Amino acid sequence: MTKTRVTFTIDPEDAERLRQAAKQAGMTVSAYIESRVLASVEQDEAIASVFRDADAATNAAYAAADAAIWPEPEPLTSERKAELDVVLERFLGKVRRSA
Repeated sequence: MTKTRVTFTIDPEDAERLRQAAKQAGMTVSAYIESRVLASVEQDEAIASVFRDADAATNAAYAAADAAIWPEPEPLTSERKAELDVVLERFLGKVRRSA
């Protein structure tokens, strides 16, 4: 089976701890890292699988709540836009003068 090389960087003190842990496990550093990382990945996948439906339901509930609290605004009429443009121009004019 072909393997893929993965490179990562750690502090020298941690590298020594890693070497010692691999030695105590009777494994090469590479085999030790591979086993520990894959065990962690499998755990993460199992957790994600268990909570997938709950996470989807939670996300849907948040989306529904957001839609209820923050509905899409109705488009501005040209008259309302003109009114707001006047207000903004008055405000920005005051800001520019005071700066």
